[in-house]
Amino acid sequence: MSDPVRKTIAVPGGAVSCLAWEGDAPLLHFAHANGFNAQTYRGLLSPLAGGFRIVASDARGHGFTTLPTTPGSAHGWAIYRDDLLAILGRIAPQGAFLAGHSMGATASLMAAALKPETVKALILVEPVLMAKSWNAGENELSGRAAKRRDTFASAEEAFAVYRGRGAFKTWPDETLRDYLSGGLKPTPNGGVCLCCDPAWEAENFRSGPAGVSDLADAIRCPVTVIHGGSGAPHPELENFRARCPSTRIVCEPRATHFLPMEFPALVREEILKLRNAGRDIGATPPA
Repeated sequence: MSDPVRKTIAVPGGAVSCLAWEGDAPLLHFAHANGFNAQTYRGLLSPLAGGFRIVASDARGHGFTTLPTTPGSAHGWAIYRDDLLAILGRIAPQGAFLAGHSMGATASLMAAALKPETVKALILVEPVLMAKSWNAGENELSGRAAKRRDTFASAEEAFAVYRGRGAFKTWPDETLRDYLSGGLKPTPNGGVCLCCDPAWEAENFRSGPAGVSDLADAIRCPVTVIHGGSGAPHPELENFRARCPSTRIVCEPRATHFLPMEFPALVREEILKLRNAGRDIGATPPA
């Protein structure tokens, strides 16, 4: 596997930190889930280098990105959509393949709906698709995030605390170490703390958009949705497919919401399938 290099992309309001696998192949951008960071997905993405030029960016308030996190600004996640479009404007003048996990998948969908002419294909892994009736506010996930421990004596202590527990229960050790490498920063007392402030993670959980599946009406590129669970698609996913009938839906019943960590080979396989099916930017979109 090839190793990425960390780069900084200047965008309005600050700078985005990202991992880049360089090359002359088509561009694939990967957007991570709430509370995580780009490096978490290094093991998933590195084997794709060569088939793609890859950029995985740290979202606002995550990893080493320096964009501001003003309270209230995450409402509806439009801020992540706009950040992604700003990144693509700098690195993808010929369009890009967009992939993402959870919040990152939803932000990628929102970007593709607003600027369909810039997206060749979408790979959405466990996208957050809330019904129109969903009201943003406090919930179980936001409550847990707000109480999350965020300081440790060392990265090794953080690894010992997280390993095999909670959200990290099904993660390989290498993936957990990647998450910590991309998600911890030093503190003045010689310890480390999470780059993603628990208050910001909690705000994101409170602020997700409702009715996102309706955005399928605006999509003009091939789409694959990968999800875990029982295999019975969520009503919002059925609504998405009804509005975009060509959508390919792939279910891995053994997977949790952390499917990219548990079944990276499946995600890579589906990304590669869409590489050849991707829409040519500049071609006439379907009616």
